Amino acid sequence: MAKVSADRERQMLGLFLLPGVYLRVLGDTVKRLGFNDRPLYEGLNFAATDLQAADSRVFVTDAIVFADRAIALAGRQGLSFALARELRVTIHGMLGFAALTSPTVGGALDSVRRYLQLRAPFLNMVMRDAGERVLVQLKAEFEVPTLYPFLVETVMATLVLLCEQLVDRESAEQLGFELRDGKLPGVSAQLTCVEPAYYTDYAHQLPIRFEYSRDAEMLIFPKPFLDIRMRLADAEASEMARSQCEFELQKALKEQGDIVLAIRNMLHLMPGPLPSLEEMAERFCVSSRTLKRRLAERDTTYREIVETVLKDRAIQLLRYTNQSISEIAYDLGYADLSNFSRAFRKWTGKSASEFREGGPDRSWGRNASDSASGLLERRD
Repeated sequence: MAKVSADRERQMLGLFLLPGVYLRVLGDTVKRLGFNDRPLYEGLNFAATDLQAADSRVFVTDAIVFADRAIALAGRQGLSFALARELRVTIHGMLGFAALTSPTVGGALDSVRRYLQLRAPFLNMVMRDAGERVLVQLKAEFEVPTLYPFLVETVMATLVLLCEQLVDRESAEQLGFELRDGKLPGVSAQLTCVEPAYYTDYAHQLPIRFEYSRDAEMLIFPKPFLDIRMRLADAEASEMARSQCEFELQKALKEQGDIVLAIRNMLHLMPGPLPSLEEMAERFCVSSRTLKRRLAERDTTYREIVETVLKDRAIQLLRYTNQSISEIAYDLGYADLSNFSRAFRKWTGKSASEFREGGPDRSWGRNASDSASGLLERRD
C-alpha cells in the first residue's frame, strides 16, 4: 500500500466534518481566558454566529487552523483544561446522552469509544484489559503534531471530569471507591509530553493525577471501577441513544469520500475476528467486485487494510496487556500461532516476544499506521 503524503493526508482530513459547537465553545473559552477571539475566524468561511446552530458543521481542515490559532493565543494558560471544564455532557449531543444514561462507567466509556469519531473524526479510542486494570488509549489517525498534545489532554480531562460528575457515589463506595474531595481513587492519566507549566494551576481542579513524560497516552482505571453505576443510568434510554449514534456513524462512514479510510475506521471499531471482504462490501451496499475495484484504484487491497489494523492491535496487546502471545494471536483471528508469528515478523522485522521485550514504542500512539504486508491466514 502506497505511503500517504502530507498533502494527501490534508485532502483526507478535508473529507471530515466536525460539529461547530466545539469550535464555538473553544472560542468562548479563549475569550474567558482574556483573549480576543476575532483572530480565530480570520480567513475562514464561518463566523461565531454560524456556530450557534445545533447542526452546524465545520471542515476538519478549518477546525485545525482555528485550534492552532487558539493554542497560539491561550495554550500556555491551560486552554486544554479550561476547555474540558466547558465541554459539558449535553454539548456532545446523542453521544453524551448515551454515556449519561449508561448503566455503568464501563458502558459509558464503551459508548465514547465506539462513537468518538462522530465528534473527533481523526481520533480513535481503544480499551484494553490489562489484568487488574483497564487501559483507555487514544490514537491519532493522522499527523497533527501541533494539536496532538492539546487534543489528548482535552479529551482525557473531559472524560474524567464527566466521570467524576456522573458516577453514583453510593455505588462507588460499595465497590470501594469512595470519592473524596472530587477525586477518583485509583484512576490516573499518562501523557508522553513534558509537564506544562500550567498544570500546577489546574491540578487541584482535576479529579485525577496527570503524569507526564510517560511512554504512551492512556487513562488507567482499576477494573472494578468500571462497574460503578452511573447516576442517571437508564438502560432503555442508553440503548436508544446508542442506536441513533450507530445510525449516524454508519451514514458518516458510507458517505466518506475516501473508501480506504472509511474501511479502516470501521475496522478499528470492530472486535475480532474482522469481517471478510464480502461482509464488508455488504456494509457499504456494494458488490465485492465493486469494492475490490475501488480499492485497486487506491493501489491497495482489503487484505492490506485488514493487516494494518491487525498490526495496530497486535502492537497494543503486546505492549500494554499481560496476555500471552498465543492468546493475542487467537484474539486477532489466527487459528495457528505460527501464522501470527510469521505475519508479525513481516510487519515489524521482529518476533512478537522480541517486540514485547523492547518496551513501549513512543511513536505508535501518535502516528497513523505504516503500511503492512504479508500473508494473513485467519481462522474461519
